[in-house]
Amino acid sequence: MKIQIKYLQNLFYDLLNDYGRVFIIVKYSDKTVIGNRGFTDGEKEKGLILVFNNKNYKTLKWTEDGGIIAALGFGVSNRAEKCFIHHDDIVAVFSPDAKVRFDRWDMRNVKDSVDESQKHREPEKEEMPDEKIVSLKNFRKTKT
Repeated sequence: MKIQIKYLQNLFYDLLNDYGRVFIIVKYSDKTVIGNRGFTDGEKEKGLILVFNNKNYKTLKWTEDGGIIAALGFGVSNRAEKCFIHHDDIVAVFSPDAKVRFDRWDMRNVKDSVDESQKHREPEKEEMPDEKIVSLKNFRKTKT
């Protein structure tokens, strides 16, 4: 098992036990199976965020190589789908409740990380709308 996956697994269980829910970002590949549902076209491009809490999964198990086997509930009806998340497709584990996120940087391409760092350095210019600015002075009531 890769060392990153061990950290992800430990963090996953700590967040689940302490905060009651944890999120996993999964990238698309042929190795990962999301039940009969599968990946949508948008999820194939951008990835999928899976939510684990005490009510939406059954038989959660981490494999020897770091993959996840679970029956996850999807949709309003919480319909169970048998899932296998391959360890190479796990991108991150995070919890908004705990305000923590653990990303695997071995998933990133060196070129992508350089481009992203340059984007963050360039300040964005806010464009002012062409509309007129109306002062509120004329509309305020004065005490008489």
